[in-house]
Amino acid sequence: MSDERKKIVAYPNDSLDFWDSEKMKKANENLLSEISNTANVYAIFVSTDENNYALKYIGQTNSKGARSRLTNHLFKKHEKTGAKLGKVMAEVNSGHSIKISWISISPESLRHYVEEELIKIYRDKLEWNKRGKQG
Repeated sequence: MSDERKKIVAYPNDSLDFWDSEKMKKANENLLSEISNTANVYAIFVSTDENNYALKYIGQTNSKGARSRLTNHLFKKHEKTGAKLGKVMAEVNSGHSIKISWISISPESLRHYVEEELIKIYRDKLEWNKRGKQG
């Protein structure tokens, strides 16, 4: 969870009033391209002040679905997902910034195991994981 691996997510000011997810996705195209087909275990961080970020969530997906899954968390949620978009929106609208970090696990079948182990290690910090602070 090193700082140099965390990438800022852009939320342009002119996209916040009506949560313009298309404008947000366009502003983050390079980031979304970078995670496509590579990320399968990821983390979401929220700023606590100008220079520090708190870990809020750890998740996993298959690498082919990484772009779509993180888009659901960060910009536009599909109704059938358990995405954290509502929490992200509340933080961004409160003036906080968001960063993400990810790793690629191979073989991909181990991503569930790695996610579970990371959740165990960081459970006291994971306010957004159901299996984190709550359980």
